[in-house]
Amino acid sequence: MPTSNQQKIVCGRPLDECLQIIEGFHNWMAPGLVLGLFMVDRARNLIGEGIEADAIVETRNCLPDAIQLFTPCTYGNGWMKVLDWDKFALTLYDRFTLNGYRVWLNLDKAKAYPNLYNWYQRLVSKKELPLDILLRAILNAGDSVLSSAPIVMTNLSRRGKKAKTRVCTRCGEAYGAHQGLICAACAGESYYQLAQSCARNVACQ
Repeated sequence: MPTSNQQKIVCGRPLDECLQIIEGFHNWMAPGLVLGLFMVDRARNLIGEGIEADAIVETRNCLPDAIQLFTPCTYGNGWMKVLDWDKFALTLYDRFTLNGYRVWLNLDKAKAYPNLYNWYQRLVSKKELPLDILLRAILNAGDSVLSSAPIVMTNLSRRGKKAKTRVCTRCGEAYGAHQGLICAACAGESYYQLAQSCARNVACQ
């Protein structure tokens, strides 16, 4: 990795510390998360200090982790919403004024870094583009391959509130009352079925 970048401050920390956080979280240096680090840094700098910001992420891949690692916003606390648009873009916005900034990977700018561009466009295989070479391209590019714009939230800005619960008369588990008289799983929308041993009440506790 380029040594000139090691003392760069990103998201309020030295870059090498941020990379260690990424590697510790994923057990490897996920390139999408490294790129996401620079995107979060851009958005944080634009929105400024002291703003209670919420986040919107436009892909399920990598960017949600970057938000959760380098901002207070997580999926669990309801301050981040994830859209399955497969667009490498994110937004931080002031939850009170609804003003914020959207940051995205600009493919025209990315063309200046062919390895980064080819990786993102899936034009090369992992075998053809080793991780160390790809990471070098991402670190060299930094935020130069990003674009950003001020936005005003028009939808999805409300934080989700915990719904009322009731106890399902079939399975006996608590569930969100908005689902109806029985839980979604018992209503036929389950993603699982009990293993045979559990169905026979064996080793099912």
